[in-house]
Amino acid sequence: MSRFALWSRRRFLQATAVSIPVATALSGAEGFAAPAKGSDAAALQARIAGTVVVKGDDGYETWREAMIWQRAKADRRPDMIVQVERVEDVQEAVRFAAANGMKVTTRCGGHSMAACFLRDRGMLIDVSRLDGIAVDKAPKVATVGPGVFSRGLAERLAEDDLAFPGAHCGTVPISGFLLGGGVGLNTNAWSQGMSVFAVKAVDIVTADGRLLRASETENRDLFWAARGGGPGLFGVVVRFHLQCFDAPKVIWGASYTFAYGELDAVTRVMDTVVPRLDKDVEVLFAVAAAPDVAEDAPVEQRQRIYLDINAFVASEAEGRRKLAPLLGDPLIARAIDRIENRAGNFDRYYSDNEASFPQGYWMGDDAWIDRPMEAVEILKRHIPNCPAPRGTPLLLYMGTNKMPDAACSRIGRFYLAYYMEWDEPAQEAASRAYCLKLFKELKSVSSGSYINEMDQEGRPEDIRDCYSPEAWARLARLRRQWDPKGVFHGFYGQS
Repeated sequence: MSRFALWSRRRFLQATAVSIPVATALSGAEGFAAPAKGSDAAALQARIAGTVVVKGDDGYETWREAMIWQRAKADRRPDMIVQVERVEDVQEAVRFAAANGMKVTTRCGGHSMAACFLRDRGMLIDVSRLDGIAVDKAPKVATVGPGVFSRGLAERLAEDDLAFPGAHCGTVPISGFLLGGGVGLNTNAWSQGMSVFAVKAVDIVTADGRLLRASETENRDLFWAARGGGPGLFGVVVRFHLQCFDAPKVIWGASYTFAYGELDAVTRVMDTVVPRLDKDVEVLFAVAAAPDVAEDAPVEQRQRIYLDINAFVASEAEGRRKLAPLLGDPLIARAIDRIENRAGNFDRYYSDNEASFPQGYWMGDDAWIDRPMEAVEILKRHIPNCPAPRGTPLLLYMGTNKMPDAACSRIGRFYLAYYMEWDEPAQEAASRAYCLKLFKELKSVSSGSYINEMDQEGRPEDIRDCYSPEAWARLARLRRQWDPKGVFHGFYGQS
């Protein structure tokens, strides 16, 4: 290997951090009752197996900050945090909130960079401890709790030679990931472009505290909303019933590093060559700083392009065959470093990814893109001005699947995300302003955003662009039907 041999898949993943009337109806009424008194909280605590923490309690701030996985802690404080241990706890908590005029949000792993599950006033229900997994091997169905991590699900399914399109980062729980749609592993082949389309049914606690099954045949409107409604969902999903797939025998791949000057060429290959590959080949690239170049060096010297390719296949020979059209392109010969013939499995994939999200201060934003060359022209104008120590745009080919009828209703040929990390609170304002300016400009070439990673706090007026106009309106109608008293918070800032 060359002098760049220290670069590896782990380094790649560390670099990429690879994670109105209608609006009023979607948000629910914004009025709040007074906070629950200590005696009220004690009454709830007596009825559940979980833990109730009230604002003002010793330890409240520790609990509140623990709800968020990163160091950038949103300055929002619910009146009550309820960490549940069982489904019945969720029902009791929702009934208590409704009876006391408290609006409800739900949190699982806190992996959302925007942390919009954290609201002022009301109740936050933490479902992270609902983490059971049951697998029925014959129909290839797994029933899982919302607190199951993507890596934990992959490990359990591997025992039965099964797989599911979980998150690219193993520390992401499946709940928020799936409810927002899920840009997951091998979704182009397994689940029509988004992981949520492999959800067969959900068990959901509604605003009146009932536990219902929702699927294509039961409570179909609820099922429609749960498949993509994300933080605008008017219920708490306590179990997912997942359609699983035969596990690939090998994840066969390669990684290539290119000079920053090759950005147009790499994008052109993504736009013209990658769409001709089989659906079980996943390709993305990221732009990130080289580890051995000074931070004040010109962008052309400091930045590198990291191209990562994975085929989810039955054999190494099949992997070589499926990657051949891409690896034979003249671009590959110009790589300044490479790792080829990489054989692995989900365990190795997630092990390599464990350090992808160090405990810094993070934010992100995203866009669905159909014309990547135009998007990259905009990126090139902004990348040299990034104020954060680490700013990483990523482009993932998503395919051209026909989407089922669900709240998850916006997608593009490509997923463009931008992850930013800084070290000190004083760097936050400039970093957020930079990202906001960039994505306002990218709106001219995007077809919307992915709700799970968009900057909901910075761009609340654009949340509706995560959905088709028809889906946005239907979510509003269903909220009025299923949550007429506005027990659940809606989308952030939609009032």
